[in-house]
Amino acid sequence: MAILSRLIVAALALSPASGFVGPASVRAPSALNAATISAKEVQKLRKDSGAGMMDCKKALVEADGDFEAASEWLRVKGLASAAKKGERATKEGLVETYVHTGGKLGVMVEVNCETDFVSKGEKFHELAKMLAMQIAACPAVEYVKPEDIPESARDAERAIEMKNEDLEGKPEEIKVKMVEGRVNKMFKEKILLEQAYIKDPQMTVADFVASYVAVLGENIQVTRFTKFNLGETGGDDDEE
Repeated sequence: MAILSRLIVAALALSPASGFVGPASVRAPSALNAATISAKEVQKLRKDSGAGMMDCKKALVEADGDFEAASEWLRVKGLASAAKKGERATKEGLVETYVHTGGKLGVMVEVNCETDFVSKGEKFHELAKMLAMQIAACPAVEYVKPEDIPESARDAERAIEMKNEDLEGKPEEIKVKMVEGRVNKMFKEKILLEQAYIKDPQMTVADFVASYVAVLGENIQVTRFTKFNLGETGGDDDEE
């Protein structure tokens, strides 16, 4: 039995699927433990990966202190943050639709991911459908994220707020701060990713999307959306 055990261990060392490292020899037991990993190393991995401190320490222990291997371990485990995945290109995805009961309100939303494989999966379709329903439930939303808001739109709102009577007599710097706060609050109601998720108000839509990033392991971006309300037409048609 002892000979058989040694043969099995040797075979695992040669197998790529086993997770063992090394050519034909068995990987030596790690000399590292949680106590030997420095706080500086953990903090660096946390900064680069976005994962939690304990997960970073465990990754470094598992990787014998190898920083790149620890980063890969976090990605494989799905512990690297959505923010880091968000840096990767999204060239696949789908356009999902939702028509509200009665057929008087419709939504079309484009959601992107990294691979065609993920875009065809049930979980990704589930996410896209829920996003379309979320948009239908939020009549005020006009933008996906803050960066989509034109500065000209912000300037126009600032100009309007500056004329409010309750600002009269206040120092200029106080006016500016109050106006900026009001403008930011007003636009927050128009940003899809900052809305409370309809099925769990404790999380935002951005949090909801991030939860699927963690499960699917890919960068996911909500790119654009369009709402259709029965009887409404574009500006050009109205002018005619």
